[in-house]
Amino acid sequence: MIISGIPLVCAVVSGLANTVVAVTVKGAQHYDCRPSRFGALAMTAAGAISLVVALTQPGSWWDWHLWTLGIVLGLLCYGTVTATVLANHYGPPSLPWAMANLGLIVPIGLAAVFLGEALRWTDALCLIVFGGMLLAFVRGTARAGDVRADRRLTLILLLAMVLLVNGTLMFGFKLNAFLPAGVNLSALSPIMYAAGASLSWLDEWRRPRQQFRWDQIAWGVGMGLGNGTAVLLLLVAMQLPASVAFPVIQGVSFLGGIVATALIFRERLNPWKSLGIVLGLAVILLAVWR
Repeated sequence: MIISGIPLVCAVVSGLANTVVAVTVKGAQHYDCRPSRFGALAMTAAGAISLVVALTQPGSWWDWHLWTLGIVLGLLCYGTVTATVLANHYGPPSLPWAMANLGLIVPIGLAAVFLGEALRWTDALCLIVFGGMLLAFVRGTARAGDVRADRRLTLILLLAMVLLVNGTLMFGFKLNAFLPAGVNLSALSPIMYAAGASLSWLDEWRRPRQQFRWDQIAWGVGMGLGNGTAVLLLLVAMQLPASVAFPVIQGVSFLGGIVATALIFRERLNPWKSLGIVLGLAVILLAVWR
């Protein structure tokens, strides 16, 4: 009982750590932290945490498959962070956070196309519920007046980018299982964060010089610590069956992130948005229980 209880606690705390990520991403936008600077600080902090863990694990770091996959994931991570911060600038934080978590449906489709995994009837239901969630959120934000008419197209494009890029990132982690034997699988995370941080620092360097503020540093490092901690706890939570671990982690992350950002940044929730939250949680449950 004690052994099985620890992974369950880790799953819950991993979801709460992801809630910190949701708050810090919105905070970065709210306090005018450039996406390049925020991403650079966040991925540097997360990379430091994952590096400590990877150095304690056996296996080789010197394999081109490992580095190629890690660098590609780093580019996707950079794209996800940048698009999420920008999307928060154009609309309420519940929308990009919902898209980030619902990226689970992307690896299901990619696995069917590229890995030959069979689709199930629940996948079709998942897409139908997903469409209902989008309609509910669109209706809810229109009723609340959260998005200006001239910004809606830009917001839609950014939300689509968050969904697709973060979903492709999840699929990339699935490819971790195809790396050659003897490779240090834990090394994938620090390589990914190093690649994403390098691109973010390069993007930051090419922009006009701007003095670092302590609040910007706090938001960026806070996001990295939250994300890095969530990944570490996820490794322990994987002792649970996937049908238990993922609903707990994604459910706590999704609902916790929306509730926390709504309370802290005073986003107005209405019946349509609440329906969107419920449908979003249903999509996650259908995706992980397929």
